[in-house]
Amino acid sequence: QIDYTTPDFSGFNVTAGIFNPINSLTNGDATEPKKAPGFHGKVTWTLPIADGTKFYASATFITQEQDYVGAVIGPYSYTGTGYDIFAKIDVQDFEAFGYYYHGSGIGTTALFAWNDDGLGHKRDSDGYMAQVTYKFGPVKLGVNYGDSRLDQASGEVNPTLVKSNRKITGGAYYSLTKNLTLLGEYSNTRSESQSAVGGGGTNTANTFNVGAFVAF
Repeated sequence: QIDYTTPDFSGFNVTAGIFNPINSLTNGDATEPKKAPGFHGKVTWTLPIADGTKFYASATFITQEQDYVGAVIGPYSYTGTGYDIFAKIDVQDFEAFGYYYHGSGIGTTALFAWNDDGLGHKRDSDGYMAQVTYKFGPVKLGVNYGDSRLDQASGEVNPTLVKSNRKITGGAYYSLTKNLTLLGEYSNTRSESQSAVGGGGTNTANTFNVGAFVAF
């Protein structure tokens, strides 16, 4: 991988890169040697607004060609692309951020996993996450919610394919010392398959976490 990052222009930076292409983790067809490298880039902007107030935003993209032998239809290829947008604001003890991504032929859960149907048709994916936290002295309270979704390819009927993974988490965090934080969290997670009609093909979980972590 080779990247170039521009100098900082009043909080504005651009990174562009070229990388050795990545094989799909889940596609059953034999992978042919890649004919082209992958490309990615990122734009970031940091804006100090006032004392204790800061805004940060970023946008990234990735593109890569996939080439397969094709057990059913013969050799095929397509270009997988994706982008995301992130924004965060800090105002004294308040912090909030939002994130969104969209992909075509890049899969879900992991990069280039479940990215096509094995017949040369790409699957689209998208997702988002939002989080809000607030500090009361040594105590920080927060909640976040996220959803990651995968669409079937054109004409595809695959009821066992994942459709959505979503999660909401609420937590309380206590800074006992500068390096030691105690925490308690509750999360509700729900996964759905493409057959999730009338409540079928779903799985839910409720979890509680209590613990501590050390930063150094």
